[in-house]
Amino acid sequence: MHHDRGDRGATGDAPPGAEGNPARPGAPVPGARAGRGGARRDREVDSGDSDHDQVQPVGGPPPQLVRGMGEARHGAAAVPECAKENLPPCADHEVEIIIRDALNYTSGQTVRSASKTVGNFRFRILVFPSGTQSTGGHQVSAFVEADPFPDLDPRWVFHAVKYQVAVVNWNDYRRSVIKCDTWTFSKDGIDRGWHDMVRTTDLPADSGWLGPDNSLCVRAQCLVRQADGLNINSDYNTKKETGYIGLKNHGATCYMNGLLQSLFHVGQFRRIVYSIDCDDNPDAPGKEDPAHEGPMSKSAGIGHPPPVDDGEGKAPPLIQALQNVFYKLQTADQAVDCRELMKSFGWDTMDAFTQHDAQELNRILCDRVEEQMKGTSMDGSIKRLFEGEFENYIECIDVDYKSRRNETFYDIQLNIKGERGQELRNIEESLREFTAEETLEGDNAYEAEGHGKQRAKKGIRFLTFPPVLNLQLKRFHFDLEKMDMVKLNTRFEFHKRLDLSDFAPNAGVYLLYAVVVHSGDVNSGHYYAHIRPDLEGGWLKFDDDSVTPCSEFAAVDDNYAGSDLSIWNYFERTPRDLRGVQVPTRPRIHNAYMLVYIREDQAAQILTPPDPRTTNPKMVDRCEREVRVAEQRKREKLEQQLKIKIKLVFERDLCRMTGFWDHAEIPHQQSLKMGRDQYVRDLTAEVESIVEVPRAHIALFSLQYRNNPRQVRFSFLPLASTFRAHIPQFNAPHFDTSDPHLVVLCVAADAYDVRSLKLTPEPRKAPEELARWVDDQVILLVVKYFCPTTRKMVTLGCFYMQQTDSLLTMVTSGWVTSRLQPFLASKEVAPLAQELVESHSDGTAAAAAWECWEEFSERDIQQRSVKRTVKSEQLWTGDVIVWQIAGPSSRAASGEGEAPSSPAGGADASADGGVDIDGEVAPMYPVHNVADLAAHIANTADVVVTLHDGRQPLCVDGVVSNGHWGPPRPASAAPSPTGAAKKAEGGAVAPPSPAGTNPTREERPEDQALAMSPAEFNPPQERELKMDLRWHLHHVTNTIARAFGLRTPANESQIWLFHAAPGSSCEEPLNDRNPQGEQTTTLKELHRTCSYLASAQGGRRPAPLTLHAVELPFPPGREVFNQGLSPLCVRFFDAAVREVGSRIITVPNNGTVQDIINESQQHLQPQWGISGPLRVLEVSEGRLHRHYRPDAQVLSLACFNRSNIFYNCLRVEADPDSNLPEGHTLLEIYHCDRQSQQAFAQPILLAVAPGEKSGSIKNRCKMKLQVPDAEFKSWRLVRCARTNRTHLKDDEAWDSETASDAKLYLEHVHPNPTSSSRQSRYNKPLTIKA
Repeated sequence: MHHDRGDRGATGDAPPGAEGNPARPGAPVPGARAGRGGARRDREVDSGDSDHDQVQPVGGPPPQLVRGMGEARHGAAAVPECAKENLPPCADHEVEIIIRDALNYTSGQTVRSASKTVGNFRFRILVFPSGTQSTGGHQVSAFVEADPFPDLDPRWVFHAVKYQVAVVNWNDYRRSVIKCDTWTFSKDGIDRGWHDMVRTTDLPADSGWLGPDNSLCVRAQCLVRQADGLNINSDYNTKKETGYIGLKNHGATCYMNGLLQSLFHVGQFRRIVYSIDCDDNPDAPGKEDPAHEGPMSKSAGIGHPPPVDDGEGKAPPLIQALQNVFYKLQTADQAVDCRELMKSFGWDTMDAFTQHDAQELNRILCDRVEEQMKGTSMDGSIKRLFEGEFENYIECIDVDYKSRRNETFYDIQLNIKGERGQELRNIEESLREFTAEETLEGDNAYEAEGHGKQRAKKGIRFLTFPPVLNLQLKRFHFDLEKMDMVKLNTRFEFHKRLDLSDFAPNAGVYLLYAVVVHSGDVNSGHYYAHIRPDLEGGWLKFDDDSVTPCSEFAAVDDNYAGSDLSIWNYFERTPRDLRGVQVPTRPRIHNAYMLVYIREDQAAQILTPPDPRTTNPKMVDRCEREVRVAEQRKREKLEQQLKIKIKLVFERDLCRMTGFWDHAEIPHQQSLKMGRDQYVRDLTAEVESIVEVPRAHIALFSLQYRNNPRQVRFSFLPLASTFRAHIPQFNAPHFDTSDPHLVVLCVAADAYDVRSLKLTPEPRKAPEELARWVDDQVILLVVKYFCPTTRKMVTLGCFYMQQTDSLLTMVTSGWVTSRLQPFLASKEVAPLAQELVESHSDGTAAAAAWECWEEFSERDIQQRSVKRTVKSEQLWTGDVIVWQIAGPSSRAASGEGEAPSSPAGGADASADGGVDIDGEVAPMYPVHNVADLAAHIANTADVVVTLHDGRQPLCVDGVVSNGHWGPPRPASAAPSPTGAAKKAEGGAVAPPSPAGTNPTREERPEDQALAMSPAEFNPPQERELKMDLRWHLHHVTNTIARAFGLRTPANESQIWLFHAAPGSSCEEPLNDRNPQGEQTTTLKELHRTCSYLASAQGGRRPAPLTLHAVELPFPPGREVFNQGLSPLCVRFFDAAVREVGSRIITVPNNGTVQDIINESQQHLQPQWGISGPLRVLEVSEGRLHRHYRPDAQVLSLACFNRSNIFYNCLRVEADPDSNLPEGHTLLEIYHCDRQSQQAFAQPILLAVAPGEKSGSIKNRCKMKLQVPDAEFKSWRLVRCARTNRTHLKDDEAWDSETASDAKLYLEHVHPNPTSSSRQSRYNKPLTIKA
């Protein structure tokens, strides 16, 4: 039961705003009113029409209901300041009722106010002046009651309506009782309020609750956030109720779902999609044989996003995937899955969870569909349906000269906020602003060819509108004050009929067909669509997989946006405080974003749905085939819940395994299905029929996961147990939830041949009855053999023995040598010494000649005593042991603790990655036993090394100062890396890599930008090398030098290592200047993560380790610094701010910038075009850090003593501004990305005059940077201060507003917007890669 929160609301002395707990339906309690059910009927006496103003109470005079305010009290000498008469009038979301003769009502008698409408929610006040029957007439009860319009669906519901009820005190309204709550109103919960507003015993007293004529005053407010919805339950069937179905949301794909629904219901567009013939894709899911038992697509785990790639073949063509979605929308009964379509877009899981713009997707999708229709009979049909045309014109006023240019459009982007900042109220106003004419005159006069500067009119005229008109409302806007994107929620009206006759000849009338709504803000939100599939019928709301009928108000009027009046407790303020105060409002965050109109005279033809079988029978056959395949998969999935697949493994299958144990690589040749509740003995019967071995001679074992230690090993299957008891948990490492199965090992008695499973011709003893297996007494081991000579590990099979037997029993019984024979014959292992074979029966000799290791894990190999029993060695069924011949250097497993050998080069050293440079050899670690092999595998790493030329240009955030400001050219148009290499003075291009050493690498925009650089340098070379993680860094650098042919005299070069390109990252070198660091730091210590470790597990090759290397011209260590010299990288820039070359120089630590200038002048090349005085700059993060004077100390440089001199470098260029004219200012103008508002590239230094016009500065920047007109036309000059920024007009002076912190920058699009440093799930660009 819900009781009041306190007694404050039940007395006349209650403080303002006191709240009680509102009633809930079906729970009538004192002080809380139930909903409109039987619980209310027993206490309400309503003898009048609820819609009338007059109510006749039983047994009393008819009370007069007076609404409004301002009725003065008769005989009052003076009106108190806070009397009821001084209350403000009712707001637009508020209603008031004044009940005269309130004391004449009986308990349970009601009176209702007139109705008030907020949005399309109509409500009124329901008052019990003498209380409900449950209160016994002791409380005044008041409620908000919904009064729905008769045309609403009977299942109507208004969600989360916030309401407030107040009983007003006539003498002092600050003492009024105000209660507030939120409720979802529906037919079953039609009213909500409180039983205990004011005690009836307090009414007659001089407490102020009754006014003139014993009048009681009650007010109510309602805040309705959204129009009516539909109250549906789990039995709701969208296909049955509406005739349509929805689309599943795969993460954040609501924007795509709303768009696809709006396109699908355009029958002509659907007909176009259906009409295209697509060749069947042999790899598509629909081509699979339904009877084929293939793996199901792996489902995502709990808490993980579903992958777009469902693992069912290659992605189909875009048109075919779109046909499949549309056909299912037309014929299926359940919501349609769009993963196949997203797969055809080339999207991954991140794309599915990235919210994008619906209008942007509409453009890209229509373009891609149009591209794939080229050359077909439907070529151009998309344009005929969606494409309109307008002309841009300039017409001179005083001379006969006109300039016109026609453009086509697929949609019109309409401003919500005008160019002058005014709010536009509807489509017509926005279209008039779109086509508004501008007069060009004065400094902005038009340059007419042959006439000079002329006054002219400039504007846009629509020529034609398409049959299907898409209007995008520009609700997302860049706010210059907030310096961020914001969503405009101002009111903007649109209507069902749109007459465009005033905007284009023969435009006609258009009918509203679809409204795509965005709910939320600029960073997050949700899309859904209101659509009229039949313009004569009603509206439907398509919200992902939900399709419901909705009212016209909910589809149209409710999406105008604007603001709602908030619930406001103004009773606590005095009239003086209320004077001039506006009612607080809340913006409506759900509003129309895209509008689709259909031309009225073509609407019937455009919207008529096509018959797919008539339009394209071949497509229908393909789709129906895919439906059958999907149904087959459903049946298989259902079968999985009742049965379990058994992968049957025999001992001969295990003998095919090599290397360390990997449960994922266990081979099998037979599988069958068993009921999950069947017994294991049933499987032995099946095995008996398959291999013809009596079931008494068979034992079964299944793969199970051990928690401590964490291992996957075979364990015995008792015959009386069911398979359900042995199914692993879903999170076990060997269990696949998409293809649940059990791996069962079938072991026959030792008397049977391991490969043929036939009894041996002369068995030494009768076959054991393995069916009587006692797991506590008998143990089964998986046995392997390791050959140190060939470094190969083979599987001998399974050996069962008593737990009291010693491990050496396997050798002394001859079992090991017998099982080795096939591998000796195939020369997979080296032959055994004859004396070793002959002495196997001698236990003492065998114990000295053999070693046994347990494979605890791939990196934990533990030696076992061959003389002790298996129980003493703590071995259990399923454990894996490895035998080997004991060598002369037999020792305990130590892995990394062993001192490596250092062969002096030779063929073996080269093959194993060891090199011999100046006597220092990269070590080869010997492999004498199983532990050595495990250490070797664990520490062997594939390392991709990229060698960079020290002269490679600076590339920060994907930008290279190459003079090209547009996006990089496609790879097909870009010069090849080989062609980009320019032979420098005294240098040579490195030879091409040997075949197979250069891994294929995806071309990056930075590579294309580097290829277009005017600087001379060797392009980056990439090799994949084998290295050992135990190597020290000097071994790594020596190996790299040998691989890339960098053989140089000793102590004249050094290779520095980085994680990224040294000229692109501020990262310090991994091998610093301390020579001792290279001698002690290992490659493993550089990368502590485990993702790169080479591992044979599962046959999966891990991603290789990545290193970037660069060669330095000075000796290693700190020798150059100890000599008092500082190495610096100077990068030379020409007048166009292009990096034309770079050099590494050394200057004295106690020197000046003039020393840097003098040293730099010696390296200038004539082709660079740099002459005259030089200046030295430092640039950081796209901004000028400092312009150094020649007398500045080297110690003051920000790059001084920084290890990565390639990134922390100096910019050296000609200084044309060494003698500035009087009054001029040397100004930094930097580049700023339009989207992220981040600085990038190299800034410009420009001498500007006081009052110089912005147009002049922009033109000088354009000339200096040599930017083409087509690119520069979108650039804008911006003045930025600490508190604001201003886009400068061409006729505006750059210093029109004086501010000490004002800066100028050029705002334009980043030339490499896909740079990884700017990517995130929120700003990932929308693409369709099909």
